[in-house]
Amino acid sequence: MRPNINNNDLFLQIKEPYRGEHKIKGSRFIATVRKVTTEEEAKAAIEEIKKEFHDATHNCYAWKVGHGKKARYRYADDGEPNNTAGLPILKTIDNRRLSNILVVVTRYFGGVKLGTGGLIRSYSKATMDALKECEIERSYMHETVIFKTSFDFVNLVHKIIATFRATLKDSSYGEQVLFTVDVRSSKYKEFKTKLKDGTNGQVEFVR
Repeated sequence: MRPNINNNDLFLQIKEPYRGEHKIKGSRFIATVRKVTTEEEAKAAIEEIKKEFHDATHNCYAWKVGHGKKARYRYADDGEPNNTAGLPILKTIDNRRLSNILVVVTRYFGGVKLGTGGLIRSYSKATMDALKECEIERSYMHETVIFKTSFDFVNLVHKIIATFRATLKDSSYGEQVLFTVDVRSSKYKEFKTKLKDGTNGQVEFVR
């Protein structure tokens, strides 16, 4: 019987990069969307995009990596009035339940001031329009479990891994068998309990 999988560790991410553009009262808004998995990747991509659009009036951005309590994010207005660009971009990302993502919205000023409300709407729209064009995939947060047990329980361990739809990353054979398994975060504790019960406590957790 398969465990009851919930969606507490579910998040969405884009599959491919995307770039889109629209104009509002003469200003050009160019949204560049990238998949990033670390803060370092996000920073490098931001610098690359800023160099590409070095002559732009603003290169505003928001990025988010991770999920839940482990999520990290940053945003910047790059000279626009406070919280009129970066924060609306981030809120749009959050509204779509996306993570591992960077959105840079480049603006070329067209001569007409948009005002605070107009800027918020423009940066939100540029982000929203770009995200609508992105192909989205479902992903899950995982925890790595490393444990040892005897040869007698190898078949049982493989059955438990299959039941939890976990991923066997590595196994090595010595006096005991050492397993490295990725399991969905919401099933981490239940997975370890199942191993303990199934082996009658004859399992040693390394991690």
